[in-house]
Amino acid sequence: MHSLLDDLPVRPDGLILVADASAVGSRYRVHRLHQAGTLTRVWPGVYAVTETEEQRGPRADAARYLRRVRAAAHQMPGRVFTSYSAAALLGLPIVGRWPRAVYVLAGGPNGSRRGDVRYIGHRLDAPEVRVDGIRLTAPAYTVIQVARNATLAAGLVAADAALRHPPYAERAPLLTPEVLSGEHERLRPYRGHARAAAVLCRATPFADGALESISRLVIEELGFAAPELQHRFWLPDLGEYAWVDFCWPELGIAMEADGHGKYLDAGSGTRAAQRVVREKRREDEIRAQVEKFGRWDWDDAWRVHPLERKLERAGVPRTRPRRRLFVP
Repeated sequence: MHSLLDDLPVRPDGLILVADASAVGSRYRVHRLHQAGTLTRVWPGVYAVTETEEQRGPRADAARYLRRVRAAAHQMPGRVFTSYSAAALLGLPIVGRWPRAVYVLAGGPNGSRRGDVRYIGHRLDAPEVRVDGIRLTAPAYTVIQVARNATLAAGLVAADAALRHPPYAERAPLLTPEVLSGEHERLRPYRGHARAAAVLCRATPFADGALESISRLVIEELGFAAPELQHRFWLPDLGEYAWVDFCWPELGIAMEADGHGKYLDAGSGTRAAQRVVREKRREDEIRAQVEKFGRWDWDDAWRVHPLERKLERAGVPRTRPRRRLFVP
């Protein structure tokens, strides 16, 4: 595959611009490879190697959208990207499908749409940052733009990721709750501010992954008591602290949302086995300190009812009215 592209001007981001190919006399070669299915048009005038069947799923969808935004940036130099497009450039996740359109700031308060480009109107100045030379709105502004248009679940996942800073974190968060709420107040009133406020009042630095964000939303939807996030336990046999995703300390209940990524990313079979053994030892020590311990995964949370059964069996009480918040 790579030998077919050796004489083409491939950008560092893996994209091939027709303008670059024309400059080296390879314009028609790009079109021939496109017709043969080797290249896919990502954006008008921009191509990339066609994906294989294995390159599917949520991560691939996010990568595909990011590639599309980067392709648009090549063709619209100087534009400031925002909303979903800025979120993709910042590495923020969502749940659900990424949009087809790319989002850029309009030149004034009136928004519009032309083809696959959405121009977002704005009354006030939008703070900017740059990623690989691409202009985009700053994290707080970006999160608010996503939250005002996305589902509650997608907005919360993005906001939690931007704020992420659990007690054991070594990296600084992308932004703080104070900065996010301050930006919300600076921009008010704005269209969709109530939707954004619903995200911001639930966002937390303590959700260590999208599954924890979704799980928290489902727990609220079902009316269960709000858990304490990242509750700390001392594990004497291991000689270290452990943080549990969800805990109801007064009830002696500890539960974890397990996306299985920590096992899949462990590398070799030996390393993965060591990770499983260590996790088992960790869990045994936590179980010795609580009345009930349980786990759930993406499927449990996504289908809602399996998570509900696990919370009921653990003895988590319902202290809030049920209401529809999460729509898978």
